[in-house]
Amino acid sequence: MKIILYIGISLILMGTFSSCETMFGDYLDKPPGIDITEDVIFSDKEELLTFIAGIYYYGIPPGYPNKQGAQISGNIVNTGGAADEGDVERSWYPANDWNRGSIGPGAIRWHEDSWFLNRWDLLRRIHTVMDRIDDVPGLTTEEKNQFVGEVLFLRGLANMEMLQRYGSFPIVDRRLNPGDDLMISQSTVTECVNFIVQDAEEAARLLPDINDGSMKGRATKGAALMLKSRVLLFSASPMFNTDTPYLDHGEHNNLISHGNYDVKRWEMAADAAKAVIDWAPSGGVRLITEHGPDKNYKYVWEVPDNEEIILADKSRGGENAWSMWPWGYYVPPPIYGGQAGVSIPMNHIMKYERRDGTWQEWDMENGGNDLSHKYAELDYRFHQSIAYNGAYWNHEFPVVETFVGGRHTNRCLAGTWLRKGIPDALTRSVRITLNWTVFRLAEAYLNYAEALNEAYGPVQEAHDAINKIRNRSGQPDLPADLTQEEFRNRVRNERAIELFFEDHRFWDIRRWLIAEDTDPITGMGIMQGEFWGFRIYEIEDSDEFRYEPYIFKSRIFRTQMYLHPWWQNEVNKGYLIQNPGYAG
Repeated sequence: MKIILYIGISLILMGTFSSCETMFGDYLDKPPGIDITEDVIFSDKEELLTFIAGIYYYGIPPGYPNKQGAQISGNIVNTGGAADEGDVERSWYPANDWNRGSIGPGAIRWHEDSWFLNRWDLLRRIHTVMDRIDDVPGLTTEEKNQFVGEVLFLRGLANMEMLQRYGSFPIVDRRLNPGDDLMISQSTVTECVNFIVQDAEEAARLLPDINDGSMKGRATKGAALMLKSRVLLFSASPMFNTDTPYLDHGEHNNLISHGNYDVKRWEMAADAAKAVIDWAPSGGVRLITEHGPDKNYKYVWEVPDNEEIILADKSRGGENAWSMWPWGYYVPPPIYGGQAGVSIPMNHIMKYERRDGTWQEWDMENGGNDLSHKYAELDYRFHQSIAYNGAYWNHEFPVVETFVGGRHTNRCLAGTWLRKGIPDALTRSVRITLNWTVFRLAEAYLNYAEALNEAYGPVQEAHDAINKIRNRSGQPDLPADLTQEEFRNRVRNERAIELFFEDHRFWDIRRWLIAEDTDPITGMGIMQGEFWGFRIYEIEDSDEFRYEPYIFKSRIFRTQMYLHPWWQNEVNKGYLIQNPGYAG
């Protein structure tokens, strides 16, 4: 079963429950009364269906710009542009606040405003459904289970987004009413993880394997299992699975870590990922393998409704032209006149192996005269993800030119452009609907390989899982004799390639606590240090090009940035503990 979020949004019903608050504190200080139209919403199943569609609209993570097009840090242009995946040349994009090390408790609102505020509205809607579900006439037990399972899943997903940003967070598990204690402090990391897992498990129990008809595109059991897999992977990772957090938080260390290391957390993460893999056939979900190694990967990210997707979002707008949201943020300025585009640094490109499994040799001191040859040898996923000099974009731009003096060089600091996520069909005259993947099966295999290695070492099952992902893109099996550390590095590298620009890398770097490190595969900076690109030159009377490496940017990462700061105005109210390292 293909699970794409084909949901019509009723802005009128969304407005019914919109609050006039403009910040988190207002929500806590003044819970909104329920408009008379609440009775209308819960008087009919179709009304309820539409209302829950609105919850999806708020609840699906904003990997692309959110519905207002706000430049928030959850937007992949900014998470990718803050990691070693990419670089956004335009200085005002929030990615560059991360790159300058200037994230602080006052400025964070610019990054998180729309998503963060929507989360509290989302929770109120979810709890209203849970309070009023029995009032809807004629619901069967199966339908009630479906609706409750959906909102529990969406609550868990929203809280997962909070966990990866802030660590612990205030747990809101009911609709707040006048007279309630509204100054809700953070729970511990352990309590927050358990709360999300509980929602995911209950949602998995209630939701069907497959949705059809008007329910197609909504959450299934597989989506809930994927949520559980993701949260347990974060729970087991160095960020949280430790008694010595990245910064000492004194008596509040349990707000940013579990307070101990326990290998069983990795075992639980492995079991949760395996549960997704085992579920997949019953949900009609599988890895895409039939289009050839040079096309499988692109098929997964370009073709809507394909069998690898467990949950995706198409709710954020209709068919849009290249100049409209969201494409205006993504397409390069020299290609279709986009606002920014994303250039891909060598810090990422050096992660790609040759197709024989050996590492490409790049002369980062002197450059070379064989750039096209080197590109041609790389992993097919490189060619399906990145618009490099000489690459095909579409029939309107059959050859990308990023050499000095080329047609597509302007603002391309690294010598390459992001290609992934922008369908070939998007042209001057053809509009395309956004298709944002939230969960796909490849992530479960990568989660499984990582967790198995941390729990038991590089066992055969871990090799098998990662090799399935590599083989379908034509890459050979990993060497069989890797140590646990070597396998760890290869899994992390594989995630960087396979999940490239799917809103994983920024969060992976932070949960692994490696932002300040040098990448063990590439020798390059990750979120700190020198970022490299190429100046590319034509060679007279030759099809080849010369590349000359240069440093186009140096980035700063401050240790406190492993977690977001809370808004200082909320901390000042006394119910939140600011994350460590952030001055008021």
